[in-house]
Order: sequence, then structure tokens, then C-alpha cells
Amino acid sequence: MRDILNRSHSRVPAPLAIIGLGFLWGAGFPAIEVVVAEIPPLTAAAIRYVVSGTIILGYAVITTDRVKPQTAREVVAILLVGSFMFGGFQAGIYLGTQYISGAVASVVATMSPVIAALIAVPVLGEARGRPDIAGFCLGLIGVFILTRPSTSSASQSMTAIGVGFVFVGTILFAVGSVIVQLFDEDLPTEALQGWAMLAGAMLLVACGMLRGESLPAVSSITPAAVSSLLYITMIAGAGGYLLYFRLVRHVGATETTLVAYLEPVSATLVSTMILETTISVETVLGFLVISSGFTLVSRRTIRRAADDIRANTADKSEQTTRGD
Repeated sequence: MRDILNRSHSRVPAPLAIIGLGFLWGAGFPAIEVVVAEIPPLTAAAIRYVVSGTIILGYAVITTDRVKPQTAREVVAILLVGSFMFGGFQAGIYLGTQYISGAVASVVATMSPVIAALIAVPVLGEARGRPDIAGFCLGLIGVFILTRPSTSSASQSMTAIGVGFVFVGTILFAVGSVIVQLFDEDLPTEALQGWAMLAGAMLLVACGMLRGESLPAVSSITPAAVSSLLYITMIAGAGGYLLYFRLVRHVGATETTLVAYLEPVSATLVSTMILETTISVETVLGFLVISSGFTLVSRRTIRRAADDIRANTADKSEQTTRGD
């Protein structure tokens, strides 16, 4: 069974996989916007990761040699990823999207690699130079631009609250992504992610209960909200992570950095075409400024990723030619 899966992985063109993943995850932001309009945010996020985590664990059973954590460090890694990268991050995204559009939320979330690079300096001892500092400052400027739409003061206040929630969630994601690197264990990534999703879901349930959230009557939920929940759960959630695992195996984890550029583009297209959302100049400008900062901070990674993808694609073309 694993041999069949591995052979299928090798047929996924790297550029197509990256574009596909960027579209799946990016389109999830407008879908969240539809969901939280009718379903309590933390409850909706919990539902997403209970289902997605269960599917990912099933995938891990099929494709990996081990699913259960065997050491205390592996349990700690699961709890860290679950608390920071799924619980905290998703809480910020879902709460924030009550006040801002999914497109804006996706732009703010692009700050994650920039923040992670800064946190890695004291935690992992990584060295950073002036371009990295400039990139971080550009990212903050971009976030500031997003909090100041050219509308009324009341709308500006709501926007600031929404951006604030998403930004805090993004910081938590970045912290988790750095700290978990201190736990270099043998638990397969698929198993780690699956357990972490379930742990994050339990945290979201607990926080939702503290907020007094409760599920609305099923009859009161519109087909649009149901469809959007199914999308973020089954397609962007489980499907997106399954594609992510294929992409990591095919071209490496470094190359997935490029997905961060595509998510806001995908979110904006879906918001404009399906939700008929008007994208403001501030959103576009904020994305350009944040992406500039992201490029500065991740310049070496992006260059290496692009080179690896080109080399990988060339190898596949050569193999295909020889096969013909």
C-alpha cells in the first residue's frame, strides 16, 4: 500500500502542488468568514480540527510506521503544536474574521514566517542581519496599514480588533513553529499533526465553553455556511494537509514557504468572485508591504526553494524523456 502511495507522490508536479496547496488554504479564509457569521467561532474551529485530525491520523496509520507517541518529549511536542499552531492560531483567525474579511485575515497571517524568524534568534540561536530587521519592520508597517481603512471611526475600530485577533494568533503560530524545533523526536509528521489537531480542538472546545458558545439549531444554519464548514473541514483541512505531506515528500519542507505568497491571492480572488467582497486599496498595499518584508526575511529560503523546484522539475522532465 505504501509503495503505491509513494509512486503516486512522485507524479505530483512540484509547482502544481504548491499552487494547489496555496489555493486550498487561501480559499479557506473566505469560507471561515461565511462560517463564523452563523456558527460560534471557536466551536466551528473545533469541529474543523476534530474531523481533520481524525482523517490525518487515519492517513498516518496507512503511511507511517508509528502513530502513538512513545516518549514524554513527543507528548510535549504534540501539546505545543496543538496549543499554539492549531488552538491559539485558529482561535485568533476565527475570532478575528468576525470583524474583518477573510482576505484581510489571510494577509495578516502571512506575517507568521517573519515573526518566526525573529523568535528563532533567542530560542534557536539563529543569526539575523539588517535585512531581516528591515523585513520585520516592513511586516509591522503592513499590519498597521491594514488596521487603518479609509472608513468611519466605528468601522476602523472593528477592523483594528479583527486584525489584532488574527495578529495575536499569528504570533502564537510562529512561537509554536519555532519551539517545536527543540523537540527533535522520531514521531512521524503525519502522526504529530493528527494528534496536535485533536489536542487543539479540545482546547478550542474548552475556550468556547468559557465564552458561553453553543451550537445554533441546525435548521437555522444556511446551506452556504454548511458548505463552507465542509470545505474548511474536509478540503482545506484534511485535503490541504494531505497535499502538504505529499509536497513535503516530493520537494521538501523548505519549498512550502512559497505557499505563503499564494494564500492571500487565493483568498482575495475567492472573496471577490464568490462573496463579492470589495478589496480595498489598504488591503492590497498591506499585502505588498508584508510580502516585501517576508521576502527579505526568507530570501535565502525562497532562493533555495526556487532552485530546488527547478532542479526537481528538470529531473522529472529528463526521466520522462528517457522513459519515452
